[in-house]
Amino acid sequence: MAAAVESMDFEAGVVPVAAENDNIYGCLSNFIIDKKIGKGQFSEVYRARCRHNGSTVALKKVQIFEMMDAKARQDCIKEIDLLKQLNHANVIKYLASFIENNELNIVLELADAGDLQRMIRHFKKQSRLIPEKTIWKYFVQICSALEHMHSRRIMHRVGTPYYMSPERIHENGYNFKSDIWSLGCLLYEMAALQSPFYGDKMNLYSLCKKIEQCDYPPLPGDCYSEELRRLVDACINPDPEQRPTVEYVYNIAKQMYARTNPQQEAAK
Repeated sequence: MAAAVESMDFEAGVVPVAAENDNIYGCLSNFIIDKKIGKGQFSEVYRARCRHNGSTVALKKVQIFEMMDAKARQDCIKEIDLLKQLNHANVIKYLASFIENNELNIVLELADAGDLQRMIRHFKKQSRLIPEKTIWKYFVQICSALEHMHSRRIMHRVGTPYYMSPERIHENGYNFKSDIWSLGCLLYEMAALQSPFYGDKMNLYSLCKKIEQCDYPPLPGDCYSEELRRLVDACINPDPEQRPTVEYVYNIAKQMYARTNPQQEAAK
């Protein structure tokens, strides 16, 4: 592994993030940095090309020394440690990390085709629903990735308020079943092209009320199968103990993918 993060003592100003000098991803001079493809509060993500092997990667530059919150800084290091543990076709691959120019640089596999949000916006702009076979095609990959994470006792913890589970609102702790709630919200959004708890001119208080009451419009039965609608309802359950496991959701997704994409399954 290119960068082994063992500990970090920010209060003392010590940053022991080591990158092997001979690693092809170990310093900025090894990259030709292209356009910016993402931005966060303390980070920017660039498309970059490695000079040594020609591979195109995502280079995440984190202004870690500008973070006043020590917990936020520590979370960055935890994120790296978690990424190192994951090795799955449907999880962005961690390649390296190093400190340079007072920035934490994280080198990641590039998801060149974009994300689900981009696909949802595309269909919404055209006033078309996503075909169910397409939903299962991508949802089965998401379930496979989440199962891989849960098998390693890693929770995903989706950050958007629209995917927030009732137990998170009540600060009753977070467990693996909270990821299942978010998974149900994602499946719903792929079918409805918006969050189950979306509303015009809605503030955080009204959003939390909708989530607590599990108040969302049903998916149209004439457009999507009973299996899809039933799986959404099973995942978006206010009682965490009543939600299915990721293994159960993944099995349903595999069955529905095989049913709706028979030609692709036969070609395997």
